[in-house]
Amino acid sequence: MTDADQKALNALAKGAGVTAVGMMVSKALTYFYRISIARFVGPEAYGQLSLALMVTGIASTIAYLAMGQGLQKFIPEFRTKDDFASIKGLVLSAIHLTLPVSVLLWAITFFGAEYIATTFFQNTAIIPLIKIISFTIITGSLTRTFFDTTIGFNKIIYKTGTIRILQNVIQLGVTIGLLLFGFNVVSAAWGWLAGSLVAMVLGYYFLEKKVGPVITSDITPEYHRKKLLRFSSPLLLSGLIGTMMGWADTAFLGYYMTDLQVGLYNAALPTAMLILLPHKAIGSLALSSFSELKERDEQSIESSLQTATRWVFSLVFPTFLILLLFSQQVLEVLWGDTYTRASLALSILATGYLFDALVGRVGSYLQAEGYTRYLLYNNIAALALNLILNVILIPIYGIVGAATATASSIILGNLLMFAEVWRKENIISIPHQKISKIITTALLPLILIISLDDILFTNTPYWFLIPSTLVYGAVYIVLYLKIMGLGKEEKEVLLRIGEILGSKSKVMRLIRILE
Repeated sequence: MTDADQKALNALAKGAGVTAVGMMVSKALTYFYRISIARFVGPEAYGQLSLALMVTGIASTIAYLAMGQGLQKFIPEFRTKDDFASIKGLVLSAIHLTLPVSVLLWAITFFGAEYIATTFFQNTAIIPLIKIISFTIITGSLTRTFFDTTIGFNKIIYKTGTIRILQNVIQLGVTIGLLLFGFNVVSAAWGWLAGSLVAMVLGYYFLEKKVGPVITSDITPEYHRKKLLRFSSPLLLSGLIGTMMGWADTAFLGYYMTDLQVGLYNAALPTAMLILLPHKAIGSLALSSFSELKERDEQSIESSLQTATRWVFSLVFPTFLILLLFSQQVLEVLWGDTYTRASLALSILATGYLFDALVGRVGSYLQAEGYTRYLLYNNIAALALNLILNVILIPIYGIVGAATATASSIILGNLLMFAEVWRKENIISIPHQKISKIITTALLPLILIISLDDILFTNTPYWFLIPSTLVYGAVYIVLYLKIMGLGKEEKEVLLRIGEILGSKSKVMRLIRILE
């Protein structure tokens, strides 16, 4: 391996680490933002906010035209050729294509807010929320253009620090401040807009002052509108399908049920999605580390996928057990006793996301191998199932029906990807024997907690969740190290994390202690 290759791989691993940390902080801040609103204004008003975010979220996905991956693909290619005229033209092309669409969709959303609210949801309370948040269709499109350009220059830290952290901090701060002054749920809409505005300004600043200048440079641009459109257009459909998958249950709940049901469901959904944090963060970091350590033949790819799955599942499964068996207490601690009615929906959603983690990062592998057509077909099949089940189940079972539809579509999509990787590449991403050991390891301390619960309480109080989780976690870690131990690959990944954090010597001492 050449020094240049080694440097590129180290940068990739470091970028994955920065992304992982940013994602964890971002999800925590977003989750706290939702909890703050839900506790202040109640489930009905929180449901109204969820509907407004859904409307503007779909419009924002369309407005950006999936330009991000095109910018991230072509800018590095032009950089290697020192073709800065094409870089400037590419960025301007993205703005010229997305800005008119963004303004048009903002106008439709802003001036059509009353029609949308009354026709689809019979709910006039969401009109001011849609109007305020609709401005983020424009600001968000520009923000994503600016930061996707900085990523094309291998400067991921700017997007991570601004969009994943600072934007969420501002949203949360403005929202809580306005709530304390008695502005109710509209506070959340203004907080959402404030965070988006600050992110747009900082995106432009980082692009022009830290990376560029690009837009304001004196270079005559060479435009690439057709090239960008040809590349991004197919991705727009996949992105739109993903967005619709994420919001379909909320949309149908808003259509068939009440704001209360929408609010309850949108407490269960982000709580269940906490399971995916290790899957998205640690999984991506592990795979990038393995790519540096091994040749990419079939055997090493399968080993890397299985090791990443094992790492992720070892973190996900204990969390799943807590959400499954103590869903009511979890919702009471985090969201308040009003939201405990969503406990069954939380358990069902957690089951779907557990299956996502169990199958592993097969979607990323299919994309890396160029099987994007299969991913599109899978997404279409999962969306079709989701829509059909929502229509059938929500009018009868409410939020439980919505949770069943979402979990079923997640399981279907992952089953299809697992089967395609197995059939196309003869690779199995699930290490069956080690997964069985992890399940056994996680169930043993659970028996201890349940026994204590039965001895001490007739009805489990919500406060018992905190000490029981701490005890469970401590016993699980000890048993995991005893039963599973630290393999060679785990040590290599820990050392890579230590290098990223600048604490390799401390990590080496920790490994010796664990051994």
